Amino acid sequence: MFPFISNRKLDKFSINDCFDPNPGMLLMFEKIMDAINDKNGLTKMFLDYDGTLVDLTERPESAVPDRELLDLLSHLKREIPLYLVTGRDLDSIIALVGEGFNTIAMHGAEFVGEEGKKWYIDNFELYQRRTLELYSKYLHLEKEFPGLRIIDKKGGLQFHYYGVSARQMSDLERVISQVREEGFEMYSGKYVFELRVKGVDKGKAMSRYINENDFILFAGDDRTDEEAFRQLDGQVTIKVGEGKTTARFRIDSPTSMKMLLSRFVENPDEAFRKVR
Repeated sequence: MFPFISNRKLDKFSINDCFDPNPGMLLMFEKIMDAINDKNGLTKMFLDYDGTLVDLTERPESAVPDRELLDLLSHLKREIPLYLVTGRDLDSIIALVGEGFNTIAMHGAEFVGEEGKKWYIDNFELYQRRTLELYSKYLHLEKEFPGLRIIDKKGGLQFHYYGVSARQMSDLERVISQVREEGFEMYSGKYVFELRVKGVDKGKAMSRYINENDFILFAGDDRTDEEAFRQLDGQVTIKVGEGKTTARFRIDSPTSMKMLLSRFVENPDEAFRKVR
């Protein structure tokens, strides 16, 4: 029987116990726990947000976490260092989850610690000014491709195409393929193209917070997470959802990911190496 968290053990937190993970997910949970036990527990945890902890949405600001997820994250960070790792900008992710989390944002261009101290890559203000200019430059594409949203992330420029019709996608991809901006590189993810600061990626950013004695878990769902998966050989890397991956393990959905995390909280001696 899969262990569920109950209100008797954790105030305000409960998992919907009518959710029944399929046998394949239960087996995957056991494989992940075996890998963790082989290394005497996790020392740090890094979690992507969109598509990993919450479902993808048509409007990024609509990806609001429920109370269960926030309580779960709060319990996890009391066990071991927990980092949210996201392509969102700091203001965007803080608006959703609140303050008090270690957060690697903008693929590694921004960071805020639990205590509120912030860090940015060199010359980040220059990139912020530049993306405001680029926002004006490319805003006309919203009229040419109904359903497209151009989002100035204040250091990155996002072309969010969740609402673009399938018949227009080839034309949009052609236009995007011709975009070249100094200091930035274009990447593609789920329902998004983005100009991000050149040379910045989640794997490099996470490496600042990982030492040789750490055994960490990183879960993500998108192509930017693959960059980190490749750099984290031997760690617990988890792909959430479908698609080719270099991660060691795969979980089918954010719902299943939350079930796995709830198991960690329910069984801290099994999941975490005491390092604090």
